[in-house]
Amino acid sequence: MGMRFDHERAKFVVDWIEEYCRLYEGDKAGEPLVLLPAWREAFMRLHGWVRFNDEKDCWVRRFTHFAFWAAKKNGKSPCAAAHNLYLLAGDGEMGQKVYQGAKNGEQARIAQQHSVEMVLRSPELMAECKINNSTLQITHLSTSSKLVILTGDDSRGQKAKEGLNGSVTFDEMHVVDREMYERVSRAGISRLQPLICSFSTAGDDPASIGYERYRYGQQVNAGDRDDPAFLHIEHSAPEKIPEHEIETRLDELGAMANPTWGEIVMPSEFRADWARSKGSQREVARFLQYRLNLWVGSTKRWLDKAKWDESAESYTLDDLAGRDCFAALDLSRTRDMTAFVLAFPWPEFGPEVVRLWPMFWLPEQTAKERDHKFPLMSWARAGHLILTPGGVVDYAMVKHDIRHVINRYNLNALSLFFDPHYGEEITQQLQEGEQLGTERVESVFANRVLFKQSLMMFTGPAKEFERRVSAGYVRHPGNPVMDWQVGHCEILTDRNQNIRPVKPETSTGKAVDGVVATVMTFMGVMAGAGEGGQPSISWM
Repeated sequence: MGMRFDHERAKFVVDWIEEYCRLYEGDKAGEPLVLLPAWREAFMRLHGWVRFNDEKDCWVRRFTHFAFWAAKKNGKSPCAAAHNLYLLAGDGEMGQKVYQGAKNGEQARIAQQHSVEMVLRSPELMAECKINNSTLQITHLSTSSKLVILTGDDSRGQKAKEGLNGSVTFDEMHVVDREMYERVSRAGISRLQPLICSFSTAGDDPASIGYERYRYGQQVNAGDRDDPAFLHIEHSAPEKIPEHEIETRLDELGAMANPTWGEIVMPSEFRADWARSKGSQREVARFLQYRLNLWVGSTKRWLDKAKWDESAESYTLDDLAGRDCFAALDLSRTRDMTAFVLAFPWPEFGPEVVRLWPMFWLPEQTAKERDHKFPLMSWARAGHLILTPGGVVDYAMVKHDIRHVINRYNLNALSLFFDPHYGEEITQQLQEGEQLGTERVESVFANRVLFKQSLMMFTGPAKEFERRVSAGYVRHPGNPVMDWQVGHCEILTDRNQNIRPVKPETSTGKAVDGVVATVMTFMGVMAGAGEGGQPSISWM
């Protein structure tokens, strides 16, 4: 394919960084930046591999995209800053534009400050560069090249980003906005050696552009994608590792996720962090993300996602036919997601085992509008999400689908739990039946139970659901919509330790309707264990 490794070219880059870039923080401030083996190898691979450009009749960098993923505190910021300075002043390209990108202005300025401080401490770079103290722009005078800040929070400048012509470095790619990335991802395509770089730790939004690029890089490394211009370097622990395994393999996993293990990241401090984290799902989630470089649904997540994933089973509605179950309906407002969940006690697997069957509906217009954030259309095509026509949820379609499942599979739905704010009318029609034109539709539920959305009402079933998830007693068919919601569902807590499942900030567009509906079914699961499965209506 006309590619080769140029060792001299690779060595020139790392030697340049070590000669001209100096640290400015910690006990080594002012000393030359000495690249540790993992960083030295990464930069040598990035710049040493070249390909022959037939149009220009010369050798150029093979890679146009570079992604480096590692746990926090592994020197990403100073190494990214030094690499930016190399592109600015060491690569030799006239009129180069290097953009330091980040989610917002504050983060971009923090990342750019590393480069500024390195210049201030390097007599050689100070002699060749000019710093604008107000904008933090660095100009390399002899090549008229510039290193400037690029942010994702300036809506007025979004379209201007489409005309960028240079190389871009993203700091903490896991929080970069999709729109920003897509606008600048082709910056420099008219240049001879364009380069889009990212230096990041794993994030907490598996629907983000950061996760998409992370997965893309993994696919390239696995040979599932043919992209010889993409270099993905990843240091992380194995995915979906259970908590008990972390305990027994702590140092091994730490070394896998931290390329500076024993140099910057100290084993004793790492172990102490784990000792403080274990026992709390939220702290464990943070540890997985920040210290083991693993993607999580939310660093504030409520449930044990690893145990949830382990509890997935392969079963269909045919396997559930004729069984007793408890149902709950969490109706959305007009444009959001609606969830219906059936919970089946499964005593043949153990007295506390429950099998779930979730169903989801979303207006088609909403799905299309949010598909750039979450793979809603893909879920719909695979049958995991039902799209209702238009811009508002079709309650008639929701009722039809519920009746179809109950009747076709002869399910004995003991109770239907509902939120009185939205579900009074539709659940009454499901319980009592209704006249649709000339046809009379009969009841599919004998018992309807009001479930107010209060902390007091949720606490008992929510804690029981949490306990059974952690014990592996909640089995599910691996519906990706439900998996997505479990991964980011959080809880609201009061001083009396009452809890209620809630979604993250409204602006994220995430949903937890399936988790909420499942918790509601556990009111029946708990009562059914002792009273024949027929809890009376509560007006709590």
